[in-house]
Amino acid sequence: MKSRILAMFYALFFIGIHAIAQNPLAPLPRLICGTDNSGFSGKNGQLAEVQTAGSSIVGPVHLYNLAVPVNGVTVGNGFLWTGQPEDVGSAVGNTLRSISTALPPTVLTTVLPGANSFSSSCCNEQMVLTSDGFYHVHYSDVIQRLVRDSSGNSKVVQTYPQSDVVGIATDGTNIWISKFAGRQVGTWDPATNTFTAVFSTPSNAGALAWDVTDGVLWVGMGGLSHSL
Repeated sequence: MKSRILAMFYALFFIGIHAIAQNPLAPLPRLICGTDNSGFSGKNGQLAEVQTAGSSIVGPVHLYNLAVPVNGVTVGNGFLWTGQPEDVGSAVGNTLRSISTALPPTVLTTVLPGANSFSSSCCNEQMVLTSDGFYHVHYSDVIQRLVRDSSGNSKVVQTYPQSDVVGIATDGTNIWISKFAGRQVGTWDPATNTFTAVFSTPSNAGALAWDVTDGVLWVGMGGLSHSL
C-alpha cells in the first residue's frame, strides 16, 4: 500500500482552462488540489484552490472543508467528480460524488456502487472523463472504465490490468497516467493497454492535471504539486 504520509495532493484537476484563450480578461485557470491523508485517517476531506499562470501559482491558496471523504478529482459537465480512497466510516470506498464548481464546494449528488462496481478497498485514486469514457484508477492493480447502470449506480464495463498507477488526466488527445513507486509519468493507450513512459519524477508520483492553454502538466508528489 502506498505511504499515507506521502499521500498529499493526489487529487488535482484544472477548471476554466479554456477561458484564457477565449477572453484575455477572463479569470485565471483554477487548479483544484486535494489530499487522501484525511480519508486514510477516517476523516472527511478538503479541497484547496489556487489560480495559475503557466507554471506559476498566482495569489493565495483557498482551503475548503467538505462533509465527505475525498480522493480523486476530475471535472465533469459543469461540476467535479470526486471519489474516496477506501471505506471511511459508513461511506464505502466505491462511492462517487458530484461536487459544485462554485465556491465553497458542496456535494450535489451521490453515485452508489452497483452490483458490478469497482472495489471499495484500498486504494481508489484519480479518475478522468474523456470522449471515450470515464476511467477510474484502483491502486495498485487496474484502471477501469465505468458507466452508470439502469439504477444510476456505478458499473465497471472494462478492466485494464495496470500496476502502480495513481494519477490520470488528459490533454484532450492523450491520456496521461502516473506510476507511483516507479516515479514515472507517461501516456496510456486504453485500446492496447500500453503505458509509454515520458519522464521521471524526483519522488513518488501522484495525481495529474493538464493545463491545455499553457501546455503545463501538474504532478502531485508527496506533499507538493509541481509543474512540468
